[in-house]
Amino acid sequence: MKKIILPMLLASIALVASEGTEVPYKPGLLLPPQGDKIFAQECATCHGADGKQVSFTGFPEGVKYAPIAGMDAKELAQTIKDYRGGVKSEDYGPLNKYGYGAAMAAPTRDLSWDEIDAVAEYISGLK
Repeated sequence: MKKIILPMLLASIALVASEGTEVPYKPGLLLPPQGDKIFAQECATCHGADGKQVSFTGFPEGVKYAPIAGMDAKELAQTIKDYRGGVKSEDYGPLNKYGYGAAMAAPTRDLSWDEIDAVAEYISGLK
């Protein structure tokens, strides 16, 4: 069985590499966190590729927020962690600290604290 699995694994890796397409970032794979890829995949839709977008026209309609580009990385990481959850429900209710519920909880749900720190560092470097 082991003799079959290893060649199949190597063949699938070679196939992916030969296609020249970029594999989407998957949180939790124990790879080094890649803040730029996490931002592009999870954040840019609402916050813009440059982190300066201040509104989102999808659901929830008409949400307004401050630009995030250049924010202090430590403060931003804590804010993202608060959005993700991990705060006492009696303090913040069933949504999350800032009340955006699924809008912010969904893209941050699977991120580790290290991945959140990496994306906060990346956003901090946007100008």
